[in-house]
This record gives sequence, C-alpha cells and structure tokens, in this order.
Amino acid sequence: MKDLYTIGEIAKLFGISVQTLRNYSNLNLLRPQRVDENTGYRYYSFQQFHYIDRIKYLRKLGLSLTEIEEIIEDGQTDKLLSSLELQKQRMAEELKKLQETYDDISWYIHYFQYINQYSFNDIPYVLQLEKRYILFVDHLETDTVESVETRLTKLKSVKNLEFRRQYGYIAHFDDLVQKKFTPTKYFIYLKHRPDNPDVFCMELPAGEYLCFRGKIRTDQWDPSIFAAYFQKHPAPPYIIANEYEDNLKEYRTCPYEIQALITENNKPPGK
Repeated sequence: MKDLYTIGEIAKLFGISVQTLRNYSNLNLLRPQRVDENTGYRYYSFQQFHYIDRIKYLRKLGLSLTEIEEIIEDGQTDKLLSSLELQKQRMAEELKKLQETYDDISWYIHYFQYINQYSFNDIPYVLQLEKRYILFVDHLETDTVESVETRLTKLKSVKNLEFRRQYGYIAHFDDLVQKKFTPTKYFIYLKHRPDNPDVFCMELPAGEYLCFRGKIRTDQWDPSIFAAYFQKHPAPPYIIANEYEDNLKEYRTCPYEIQALITENNKPPGK
C-alpha cells in the first residue's frame, strides 16, 4: 500500500479538482499529510481518504464548508445529525417554493391556452367551478380603465397577499343581456383564501356557471343566446367577466369569459 498520494492522484481518485483540494487546505478543512518544503508539492495519506469522501458527500447534500469543518472538528455523530436535520428543513422550504413556482407555471400555461378550448360559436356552455377569491375595488361610473387599474394596483401594493395575474369585473346582469357592459367592481384573483379577509376581498361561490365569450370592451359580442336561458330561469345577482390575454401588447380588445351562477354548492360566508 502506498504511503502517500500526490494531489493529482487524489483529485483523479475522488473526481474532484486539484483547485478544490487546495481550497480545502487553505480553509484548514483538510490539510495535506505532508508538504514538500522544497517543491511545495502536497501529499495525502490513505488515512485521509474517509475525510475526503465525507467532505464530498456532505457538500453534495448542500452543507457549507464551514458547517463541514465544524462537523469534522467536533468528530461526533450528534453534530452531524443536527446539521443534517437543519439542512433537511432548509431543503423542505426550498421544495415548497419550487412546488409553488411549478404550480404557478402550470396555472399560467393553462391560462394562456384556455381561450382556445372553446370557440366563440360554442355558446353557452356550463362550467362547474370551485370557490374563488378576489381582491377588488369598486368601479365607479366616472372611472376609466386607467383610473380603476391604478386604484387596484395601489391596493395590491399594501396587501400581503399572493395573486394570480388574471383580472376581471363584476358587472350588472340586467345591463349585460341588453348588450351593455356596466362593471361594478374590478378585481384580480387571489391564489388562496385570505387568512384575514376584509372589505376588499370577496368570495365567488362554487357551483355551475353558464358561460359565453365575447370581446366586451368592443362591439364584438352577442349575449342573446346567453340571455335566452334566463328568460325561463332566475337571473343571477351579477355576472363575472374574466379577462384572457390573447396577446401581450393590446389588452383593450382581449376576449372575456362571462360567467353567471345557475346553481350554488356553497353559499359565501354570512349568507
């Protein structure tokens, strides 16, 4: 058995770079067994193999060099276990964030593909929807697109809430069936039910919704077939108009999905 191994041999054996081994030495994490005084060459012994291997797998688990140095210096498994438990907690938090980002990406893919699932001629259609939560501002008669958007933007900035970037309106049903769009609220969807809902939050109830599509900010929509249903059925108190971006430049002519509640599985709180 060889007494000593050169730094190059160790690097090749363990699949790490010579510079990494030098860094370990400079940080006093792993000093060579011997350094030639004349040449400065570094040599490692077989007894150091398990230290190099331990450093390598602990680095792979995400521990910092400082943490690894403390573990090796302590020399007890209790220190190693506590460090691994802490790293496990950090990884769990990172996994949660990754899962949330993954879910957000999936949601936005569905959002941008959704408008192609039905043609504008396939009206009306029925959707079964779960409870949804929105943050809103009142839409005044004097409001413009810019003024109401500005108020909602300011409200979003002071709320510690997570949003999904889909905007929409609550509007009068009676006006809509006369092909007149009269919004009463402007909103954005929340990712989750707010822990402390206030007057600016609203729950949209679960149930069956009769829907149709139209570019309600233009003249390119026709509510007549939609309205015909409610000549024989009770009219809803309001309609929901969800905006769907079909381009990334001009939002004023984007299509909307109009939703009117026809059955209700769960009533909103307090009703």
